[in-house]
Amino acid sequence: MKLFRYILVFFLLFAQSAYAQVQWVKKSFFDASGGLNDGFAATFIADNEAQSLENVVFTNNGNFKTRDGFAKLNSSTIGATVDAVGLKYYQPTSGTKFIVGVFSDNTIRKMDYQSGGGPDGTWDTITGSLTFVNGVDVFASFAIGEDTLIIEDGISTTAPYKWAGSGNATALGGSPPNCTMVAYHKRHAFCAGNNSNPSTLYFSDLGDIEDWTGGLSGNVAIETNDGSIIRALVPGFDSLYVFKDDSIWRLSGDDKDNFQLQRMISDTGTLSKNGAALFGSDIFFISDQGDFYLYDGSVRLQKLSNKIQGTLDNSNFDRFQYAQVTVFDEDLYASISSIGSSVHDTLMVLDTFGLAWTKFTGFDANALAVADDGNGKDVLIFGDYSGFVYEYPEGTDDAGDAIATSYTTKWYMFPDLSINKTFEKLYVFANQAGDYNITIDVSEDFNLTGASLTLDINGTTSLWDSATYDVDSYGDQNLIVGELEPNLEGKFFRIKFYNSGVDEPIEIKGWDMYLDISDMI
Repeated sequence: MKLFRYILVFFLLFAQSAYAQVQWVKKSFFDASGGLNDGFAATFIADNEAQSLENVVFTNNGNFKTRDGFAKLNSSTIGATVDAVGLKYYQPTSGTKFIVGVFSDNTIRKMDYQSGGGPDGTWDTITGSLTFVNGVDVFASFAIGEDTLIIEDGISTTAPYKWAGSGNATALGGSPPNCTMVAYHKRHAFCAGNNSNPSTLYFSDLGDIEDWTGGLSGNVAIETNDGSIIRALVPGFDSLYVFKDDSIWRLSGDDKDNFQLQRMISDTGTLSKNGAALFGSDIFFISDQGDFYLYDGSVRLQKLSNKIQGTLDNSNFDRFQYAQVTVFDEDLYASISSIGSSVHDTLMVLDTFGLAWTKFTGFDANALAVADDGNGKDVLIFGDYSGFVYEYPEGTDDAGDAIATSYTTKWYMFPDLSINKTFEKLYVFANQAGDYNITIDVSEDFNLTGASLTLDINGTTSLWDSATYDVDSYGDQNLIVGELEPNLEGKFFRIKFYNSGVDEPIEIKGWDMYLDISDMI
């Protein structure tokens, strides 16, 4: 009988011990390739998506890291209040390379390339005897035809200009109409945006950009008096695409004897003359409502901006008409304005490899273009509001300023576990980049604050009780594995990684969360 009692007591003690033991569950996250998703509730977005982020890019294996920096092309300003309103890379068949810009001080300028190198950093005025009065939101348009750069200053009461790589720019000959935008397609120069006929598309004679009154020159009216006007011209897919406020039209054929005009899309268009750009077999554009689309040139529209609706809702709607878009390194770039801002201060970037959005700040890009770095490699150039033009990517800072990097995860609930949990440990896997820190904030249950932790990514010491517990070499790259102890109790948890030091890029490869779910027992 005593033996039975001893066995029973032992069993009860063992059972209590078993029920009281710590039960930790590990959740691993090594894929951040989903990008920004602030268009949906932060509890329901995918595990590989961020509810907010800033100045990060994604690697092909799912890491996120600080974007590259940018550098000034011109070391001294054109003028403290001078805005770039148009930029174009131009290389005539002579092989000489130039960057040409239109600026808000009513000038046209060019920057030469050094012999065997990149841009020389000096803006030379080529306005000559031309006179025009523009402004920060009057954007220029460019086209290249017959080895000549066609320049339109964006003013509806002026006709286009031309520049052939030497001397000053001059008026385009052949009596072209006043317009705000130009294009070159099928050996015709096209222009639109006339002050008196804003829904009329004009074209030059076939093979002669300086004959607008004879031969096969002419014009075509595009649904005049329908409450909208021509906003953008995009040559592509053997046709010219004409964007109005809320419609897209296709002009096919070779000249006015066989031109055919078709309305392709109704109820969607653009308001910005630089709001549409050719991307492979599609056209990337920002709509009249501030949404982003891919258009296949026929009847299919693919909306791209559902996941960034939160960002768009917090943008200056009135300035979508001035948005600038371009395609660089097979990714899609759009310069827009945050709410309350009267300038472009946000660059939205769609990584087309994984269709993931990210957001760049620090880019006050009033004008965007793609240029040659001098060695045959494409670079993104942009002009700001203080007389500078920049080149991206270049270095690890923004012309000497820090790049503020942040990545905030979803609110993790883990419905497969208990309702209440304790977030005991966090292991962060980071690239060893330098002698500086990554700050990591962990919050619970929608609180704005929680535990703030620091990860030293220098990797020269092993700090078991604070951040780094080991340094291992993986191939050619050192990996820092930081052990952190949030020790937070709650139903939901969120992690924010950030750093804002000059020349302090970070790269996060993934993280493990260890959760105590002992209350399930």
